[in-house]
Order: sequence, then structure tokens, then C-alpha cells
Amino acid sequence: MPDPSASPATSSPVLDLQLTWRGTFGRVRVFDDHVSAETSFERDGLTQVPMDAVDGWRIEPCDFDAVCVEFVTADDTYRVLLDTSDEKVAGLALRRVLGAPLPSES
Repeated sequence: MPDPSASPATSSPVLDLQLTWRGTFGRVRVFDDHVSAETSFERDGLTQVPMDAVDGWRIEPCDFDAVCVEFVTADDTYRVLLDTSDEKVAGLALRRVLGAPLPSES
């Protein structure tokens, strides 16, 4: 049985999704009590999403073969690309930890 006192940094994610897509990298890791994400989409290099500053999230289409998980902060929107087949499971896991998504922009 997992140790419930284990720190989030050492606990295992309940969902770990990543995609390398047209030269960019995206990864979303969902833990029982938090989310971590990193992306190079629309960035100069690999960037850690500042989850403590995230005001909300949503999943939007990016292309016919990718979706964007958008993490919205007061100053920026971080887009993490995922495969379209991961959209539903990502949405369910993110909703469980972060709450309901923001309304769609499209």
C-alpha cells in the first residue's frame, strides 16, 4: 500500500501523459493532490508550467492530431500538447484535481 505521508515530489503520478509533436514536447503529470506540466510549444525551450499561478485550465483542439491543455495564469497561457486519444482521460484527471475547466475560447 502506498505511503500517504510521502511528499508530492516523491509520490507516483496517477496519470502521466506526454507527446513529442512536430518538434515540440509536452507532458502533464497528475498526482492525487496536484498537477505538474511542462511544454516547449510556443516557447523558446522546455518550460515548467507555474502551477501555483494557474487560475484555470481547459482543453482545446490544436490540430487534427493534437489537443492543447491550456493552463491560464494572469500573465500567460501555457499550452501543453497531447495526443487526441488522451483528451478524455486528461480531462477527467485534471477535473478531479483542479476542478471544472474554464469555458472554451472557440
